Amino acid sequence: MLIVYHFAIRAWMLDWGAPKRIQELNLSGDHLTSKRWHTRAILIRRPPEKIWPWIVQLGQERGGFYSYTWLENIFFADMRNVYEIQNTLQLPRMPGDTIWLANKRNYNGKGFQIVAEIKPNNSFVMVGGDDFNRIKRADKAIGSWSICLYPEDAESTWLIARSSSDEPFGTQVLRYITFEIPHFIMEQKMLRTIKELAEK
Repeated sequence: MLIVYHFAIRAWMLDWGAPKRIQELNLSGDHLTSKRWHTRAILIRRPPEKIWPWIVQLGQERGGFYSYTWLENIFFADMRNVYEIQNTLQLPRMPGDTIWLANKRNYNGKGFQIVAEIKPNNSFVMVGGDDFNRIKRADKAIGSWSICLYPEDAESTWLIARSSSDEPFGTQVLRYITFEIPHFIMEQKMLRTIKELAEK
């Protein structure tokens, strides 16, 4: 069963929804890490500027992550997802901003990402706190998480979630066992929900 998961299910899961040409795109944030990335994607029948406001609201401190709230909160995220555009949640994001993945009182205040790079209507790249310091030293980050918009035509846009990780082997094994499947379930739901909301 483990062999089937590793060579069949896992390969499908890591690049869910992304055609080969989308997987092979050079996207914002790729230059920040040295490890091969995984790409998930969904096609939305809207131009980028109609999707971007939903991305700006990402974060536990803003509109949540549009995923399964009950599953996020199993991991003590204290998540509250917002399914409408709210002006109070539309303040521009800037490099160096903190994006909370969970309530800042949980995980000893370490459940966050930092905006490493942002291009309105195009890309929103996040890294961990230590990685942000590495980038400021002109070093490579160990991992990154990018949300990108890639126009297919005048009316349709690929919403892309790309992640990369170059962690030590022991940490990779732990992530393999405990992190990959829940993260896939939540990220896939996020992509599908943003599509549904943007297309309304």
